[in-house]
Amino acid sequence: MERPVTTHRMSIQRRTLAVIFVLSFALDFKGAEGGSPIQFLMAGINSTAFLLLAMSYRMAFPRRGLAAFIVWGWVCFLTIGTLGALVNATPLNQYIRIVYTFTLFLEGFLVAWWVARDPRDARMIVTAMMATAVISLFYTLAWGFYFTGKDLEEIRYQILSPLVSFLIIAGGYDLFLGRHRRLLSLFLLSAAFVIILLSVTRSLFLVIGIVASIVLLVTLWNGLRTARIPRPIAKSLVSAFVIIILGSIVTLLIYPDVFERWLQRSTGPAQYVTFWTRVAAVVGQYDSLVTSPYGWLIGKGFGSSYPWPFSDFPWILPYLGPDASDSSVWFPGEFMWMPFLFYGGFIIGPVVALSLLAGAVRAFRLLVILLRTSSWRNLQTRPLWLSILGYFSFIAVGFTANPFMLRLEAMFLGLCLGLIITQSRLLKIS
Repeated sequence: MERPVTTHRMSIQRRTLAVIFVLSFALDFKGAEGGSPIQFLMAGINSTAFLLLAMSYRMAFPRRGLAAFIVWGWVCFLTIGTLGALVNATPLNQYIRIVYTFTLFLEGFLVAWWVARDPRDARMIVTAMMATAVISLFYTLAWGFYFTGKDLEEIRYQILSPLVSFLIIAGGYDLFLGRHRRLLSLFLLSAAFVIILLSVTRSLFLVIGIVASIVLLVTLWNGLRTARIPRPIAKSLVSAFVIIILGSIVTLLIYPDVFERWLQRSTGPAQYVTFWTRVAAVVGQYDSLVTSPYGWLIGKGFGSSYPWPFSDFPWILPYLGPDASDSSVWFPGEFMWMPFLFYGGFIIGPVVALSLLAGAVRAFRLLVILLRTSSWRNLQTRPLWLSILGYFSFIAVGFTANPFMLRLEAMFLGLCLGLIITQSRLLKIS
């Protein structure tokens, strides 16, 4: 058990820098068309805010406990992955593009670890995170339709904010449990839900289901003696289910073409294509890793290429189009856990994966306490609720999409984990 933490409010300068850091990538987006100057500007703002915060805290790093394990494990990972990139002569632009998202995770964790010592500052960080999520949601939607010039039938990921899962979890908590700004939460939740429907993204519904199941399982575990679910939890789950059903019916009636696209992606052999493309990425990364002389020790390094052996899965080739081939790709696979081994090897790779899983265990323990104390309507615990549920949503996404492919998502994953660790220290949970 760690010592109690003495809390104090930050200076205005530090609070301003923390908010700028969180908001720095609010206008980030997916896609290759244009925007490079904007992205360089966002990266510059983000790095400047982080470095100024780091200097103001005298580059303080955790010395013990889970926080130290996370920080120093990721420092080793970034070092080994850089060494692997040098050994394998990875092109500089590919290396920077990949390593930056992993660096943003560590930056986000440290900023939350520095800033969220006082509960009021933790609430300030969460408010900035919510503002970033809202800006990202509507900016990504506008960019997808306006700047790409594509029709609804051609658009999928271009209109999907990296933070849509976080916003749905946060909006759902505020609407059903916290009862905080309920009208605004309902609007944001509806907007995010409609965008998911239009983008025909099945995995996000899976994420929502996983997070809801975790809350339900912990609630049942807490209530084994009484064998009942607290009314707020039961009403929240039922209300959410009803809203999802009614929202789906209304949206599909307005956009019948979307209904056809959902049928196409959810029935028949085509529904398995997404799964097998992820398997192909894992196989390609593993084959590339084990055939390298030093792959098991230092990995292939950030930005290294790997084969995509679609020919090993001939049953999906008809659904991939004429451009499908075994050519090498350099972006991370959409299954989050294999790239740790691919970039860092069999020694450091498992360490960073364990750090994320250890964070999930800590989040689970905190969730047990929050549900046991019926604290869902206490605004003091809102940062904990949102960081825990948000962290679970990002981890769940990691089985179908890789948060470390997107700058904003990787940074928020770090922020959520940093808030979890810091708040657990305040509650004296080791």
